[in-house]
Amino acid sequence: MKNLIKTIIGCCALTVALALPASAQVTYFWDDFSIQVTVPNDFKATKDTGTELEMKGDGMEMLMYIFADKKITTDDIDDATKILAKDMKLGEIDEQQAFKNGDFEGYYVEGFKDGKRVMLAGVVDLTSSTNFFIVLTFDDTDKEAEKEALVILNSLDHK
Repeated sequence: MKNLIKTIIGCCALTVALALPASAQVTYFWDDFSIQVTVPNDFKATKDTGTELEMKGDGMEMLMYIFADKKITTDDIDDATKILAKDMKLGEIDEQQAFKNGDFEGYYVEGFKDGKRVMLAGVVDLTSSTNFFIVLTFDDTDKEAEKEALVILNSLDHK
């Protein structure tokens, strides 16, 4: 009887899990820096140079700007991110915090510019001299985009 109940509960859980909508995503590999980032599947690379990666999707844009400096610490990137947010004239900053994701550590600020929500993050690769800023912009009323922006930031990894 216990096994039957466990089987029924397991089947119900599987049915619910399969019924939930899944946001289709794709992982982009930036070979020059052995960095990978997972983005919504509607994202397309519009620029990929030695130092910049720009991608656009439905209602969201992402820009990564790479720079190499072994002397940069996580404290430095925190301060640099705050200064850059001020220089960009981000308004209504309502979120800012440090984060660590595997070999990446940094700081992000979330605010507004030109009617768009902006998430700006400064990131240090703890295993190399590669550092970067990532900027994600999206419509403030799109709550799904805000969740996707956090997923993108948390997806950063090495190839």
